[in-house]
Amino acid sequence: MEYTPQEQLLLERIQGMDKHELASGIVPICDVLDILGSRWKVEILTGVARGHCRFSELKSFLYDISEKMLASGLRELTDLQLIERTVRFGYTNRVEYRITRQGLRLFNVIFAMQEWGEDYRKEVLGIVNRSPNGE
Repeated sequence: MEYTPQEQLLLERIQGMDKHELASGIVPICDVLDILGSRWKVEILTGVARGHCRFSELKSFLYDISEKMLASGLRELTDLQLIERTVRFGYTNRVEYRITRQGLRLFNVIFAMQEWGEDYRKEVLGIVNRSPNGE
């Protein structure tokens, strides 16, 4: 198999790492996988990033999520400081969510994983991604 120049550079980088450097890199990777390992966390994060700031808006955007799962996901993402929760006091108190800088930066990883996954599905599994309406 021939590697592209970019793939060759990546291979050289990996081969140049010592075992301690590789081992210390595992923990942050596991942190990211814990966050992204839940379908709902990624979808909730996407909904908040798209501007669906209130619980009811997110529930409508993620129509097949249970209220319990949404509340739990919002709490976890807030605890992880990927979104922030603000209470607006007034005639009726309103809770709004907003993506943080750290949450926004996570989309670099999400988009890279999406691209890799699409390539893998096409090149290895022979599955071509289809649009949601089946075309």
